[in-house]
Amino acid sequence: MKTPGLRKIVLLHGHPDPDRARLGYALADAYERGARAAGHQIHRVDVADLEVDFLRTKRAWETEMPAPEILALRERVAESDHLAIFFPLWLGTLPAYFKAFWEQLLRTGAPQNGKATAPSIFRGKSARIVVTMGMPAPFFRWYFGGYGVRSFERGILKIMGVAPIRTSLLGSVEGRDEAGYKRWMEEMNELGRRCN
Repeated sequence: MKTPGLRKIVLLHGHPDPDRARLGYALADAYERGARAAGHQIHRVDVADLEVDFLRTKRAWETEMPAPEILALRERVAESDHLAIFFPLWLGTLPAYFKAFWEQLLRTGAPQNGKATAPSIFRGKSARIVVTMGMPAPFFRWYFGGYGVRSFERGILKIMGVAPIRTSLLGSVEGRDEAGYKRWMEEMNELGRRCN
C-alpha cells in the first residue's frame, strides 16, 4: 500500500561521460539524497552506464525490440509518479547519446497482435528537468528561446502526457563559486524531498 504523500520517482541522468566528477552527477546525487530522506522510492539510471545503440532505420524503430534493460526501465517508468531528468546542454539541446536513449525507450518495437503502438508509459506523470550549461541561463532562455529544452519538453514529454513539467536551467557552470555550487546542491536536495 502506498503511503500518502510519498511517490515513486525515476531519475534519468543523461550525461554520456561516466566520470563521476561531472557536476550533473553531484546534482543528481543531491536530488536522490533528498528524495530518499523524505521517504520517496527512487530508481536511478545513469545513461553513461548503459550500452545504447543509435537507431538508423524506420524498420528498426518499428520491428526490433529494445534491450532487456530498456524494457525493464519502461516498467519502472510506467509504475512511477514522477520523472527527474538531468542533462547538460550540448549544441543547444540534449547530448546525442541521451537522445538515442530516449529513442530506444520510446520506440514501438516488435508489433503485438500485428500492430505496433507507441508506449504510453508517461501519461499522468509529473517531471522536473534540470539542465546545466556553460552560457548564462537567462541568455539561453531569452536570446535563444530555450529552444532545445522546450523542444524536449513539448515534443517528447508533453505529447506523451507528462504534466506538469518544471525546468531548472543552471547556467555559467564553470564560473560558479563554491557558495553557488552549494546553493544548487541545497536546491536539488529540496526538490528531491518535495518530489518536484
